[in-house]
Amino acid sequence: MSWIQENRFAAGLGGITAVAAVGLIAWGVSAGKKYNQAKDDFAASAGAVAAMEGGPLYPSEENRQEKEKTVEEYEKSVQDLQALFKPFANPTPPNIEPDAFTESLATAKEAVAKAFADAGTEIPPEFFLGYETFTASPVRKEATGILSYQMEAIGELLTKLAAAAPVKLINLHRPPLEEEEGKTFDPKGRTYRALPVELSFNGTETSLRKFLSSLDDSGKFYFVVRSMRVMNEKPKAPTAADGNFKTEEEEAAPDAAADPFGGGFVLPGEDEAPAAPVAPAEGEVPAEGEVPAEEPAAEATSEEKILQDVLGAEKINVFLRIDVLQFIEPAA
Repeated sequence: MSWIQENRFAAGLGGITAVAAVGLIAWGVSAGKKYNQAKDDFAASAGAVAAMEGGPLYPSEENRQEKEKTVEEYEKSVQDLQALFKPFANPTPPNIEPDAFTESLATAKEAVAKAFADAGTEIPPEFFLGYETFTASPVRKEATGILSYQMEAIGELLTKLAAAAPVKLINLHRPPLEEEEGKTFDPKGRTYRALPVELSFNGTETSLRKFLSSLDDSGKFYFVVRSMRVMNEKPKAPTAADGNFKTEEEEAAPDAAADPFGGGFVLPGEDEAPAAPVAPAEGEVPAEGEVPAEEPAAEATSEEKILQDVLGAEKINVFLRIDVLQFIEPAA
């Protein structure tokens, strides 16, 4: 007979004690891990709180008041900015019949063409303010409103260009708008809408500066130059061959055709031409009563004058992409 059978109580108690000991050890290990994890989490949270307390946006009473003050100042600056752009927040005109739009387009085209003609500026033969496509096919009625707004802006833009008197309007391109293709413009989340226009012209630097300076004179339309490219009309620099320089012999030879009696001749009955006063030599004092001769003013040489004519007559080719910004009224 075995010892366990003889000592069942002791054996059972020992088994229960062993199982309880193993369970207690397992629970202690698990509790220790949880304690260490909780300790680490607490340390991390304490560090985050300490960092927040030391930061500029910790929700203290002082920071709350400073934040409210900053937000109020920001709102005021935004409202002031909106007030400045208020004159340019023009609503889209109502849609009109296609025939009425075509008549308005023809009138605007004639006015702009006359402005260019008065300025002596050459325009392309097929010139219709960038709306050439509507000369062959009618415009969609649902697009006439925004197109009328853009047409008025382009008319004012080209009138300003005509006032700058360029030599030639090379090209005018107007990318189609969404409404022209049967789509609908969605103003959600936008503060403005850009209506782009691309134009290129040939002229002088003065005409370019005058045109760019006039873009901020409009009280209704807001023009923004998105890109600009300026190139000399002549890709190479001028050389001596571009000017007709005279030789020293040609300059010294008298021009008999200009003054047939020049060269010092005196006709009968006339007094001799007085001799030109001679300036005293350096260091020599003029005699009493003698008026010293004035030194002639320095004049530019013929070469300098010719170079000035050559360089000053050079034209430039200008390409501009200009956006007409239509500001959208913010939602309430």
